[in-house]
Amino acid sequence: MEHGDGLEPPAMTNQPEPPATMNEPGHGRRLVSPGRFTADDGSTDPDICAALSAPVDPKRLRDAVREGRLIVAIVASPTDTGESGGSGASGGYGGSQMSVVSMVAADGRRGLLAFTGLDAMHRWNPHARPVPVSGPEVAQAALDDGCEAVVIDVAGPSSAVVAEPDLVELANRDPLDHAAALLSEVWASESGEASVPDVSVDASSGTVRVTLPTQRADEYARSIPARVLALVPAGIEIITADE
Repeated sequence: MEHGDGLEPPAMTNQPEPPATMNEPGHGRRLVSPGRFTADDGSTDPDICAALSAPVDPKRLRDAVREGRLIVAIVASPTDTGESGGSGASGGYGGSQMSVVSMVAADGRRGLLAFTGLDAMHRWNPHARPVPVSGPEVAQAALDDGCEAVVIDVAGPSSAVVAEPDLVELANRDPLDHAAALLSEVWASESGEASVPDVSVDASSGTVRVTLPTQRADEYARSIPARVLALVPAGIEIITADE
């Protein structure tokens, strides 16, 4: 999911917002501990910025993100004031709610936007409100939101993508457990059936094991997403059984 391969920023609302300041994260989803970044002035994180230099080394970038600080952009999105709830956080301005922003590729992949500093965020959207967040917390937020990447400095001057396997490591999650959960979710949403194939983790072999009905084994096997396979280098073990 490299920058330029079809990822485009979502359309933004033109509703004016108060000026963004680092010490006033606004009403967006709380991603950081209170007071953790109160002294942050929005300067570019030098180590992450250096890791964006081409050619990007994914390991160097991951290590820089682990120790560094990123800025997550919070923007106003229109909402129906007659309804309660919604996917974003409450507390918007005049018929809007504040939300974190992700971008979607043509193939449906989604990446959470993050920035090395205020200058990079304002290059993308000068009206966005910044929330300074540690790299691991950004990874956790992206995974919790169903994203499979974090796109850093999408408007340049240099940009890069932290892929899902690295997000799982940054968030200190087990890749096999994450892959198994993803696979169960995918099959549940695609099949629309009350029951889905059994998915389990075999930690000793480093595989994810699935038990599939014999008559539909090929169908299910073909539907295993590439993002799941990327999380399980040892492969998916398929066991067939009669229904």
